[in-house]
Amino acid sequence: MVYVRFYAVGALLFMIPFTRNLFISITALSLLLVIFSVFYFNRDRKPAQIAWGVFIVISSFLLEYYGVATGSVFGDYSYGRGLAPLVEGTPLIIGLNWLFLVYSTHLLADKICGTAPGRVLCASLLMVLYDLVVEWVAPYMEMWSFGSGYPPPRNFVVWFAASLVYHTGYELFPLRHDNPSARFLYAAQIVFFIVIGTFSQLFLK
Repeated sequence: MVYVRFYAVGALLFMIPFTRNLFISITALSLLLVIFSVFYFNRDRKPAQIAWGVFIVISSFLLEYYGVATGSVFGDYSYGRGLAPLVEGTPLIIGLNWLFLVYSTHLLADKICGTAPGRVLCASLLMVLYDLVVEWVAPYMEMWSFGSGYPPPRNFVVWFAASLVYHTGYELFPLRHDNPSARFLYAAQIVFFIVIGTFSQLFLK
C-alpha cells in the first residue's frame, strides 16, 4: 500500500543522520499531504459536517494558540521547526491535524463501539492513546516539547475533554460513510511513532 511505503521511507529518512534534517524540514508538508489524501476519499460532504469540521479546525487552533501563549491549558510547551510555519509559536497546520485525528478516530470507533455514547467515549480514548504515543517522540522530531520533559497530566485531561466535545458533534452530524484510509492512517501513524521513538531511545539519547 502507498501509505506503508510513505511511512517506511519517512522512518528511513529519520534514521539516516544525513537525511534527518530533510525529514524534519518536510514533516509539516508530509502531514498536510496525508490529511488531504484522507479527506479526498470522504464522499459524505454534507453542509453540517463541513461546518463542524471548520469549527474543529478553528477552535483547536485557538486552543493551541492560547495554550502556547499562556502555558495554562496543556502545560508549558513550545512548537519546533518540525511543524513550521508557525503563527506566534503555533503551527498553521495544527487545526487540520486535530480534524484528521477526530475524523479518523470517529470512524475507527464506529467499527468497534455500538452505541453513540460508546463511540464518543471510545473515539476520545483513541485520541488520548495517540497523544500518549506522539508525546514520547515529538521532541526527537522537533515537533514540540514540554519544559518539564513529558507533559503534565492536565495535557491528557484537556485532550480527552476536547475530544469528547468534538466527537459529540460528529454524533449530532453523523458521518454516514466509510473511509478505510482514515482508519488505516491512524494505525499507521501509531506504528510509525513507536518505531521512531524506539530508534531514538536506543540511538539518539
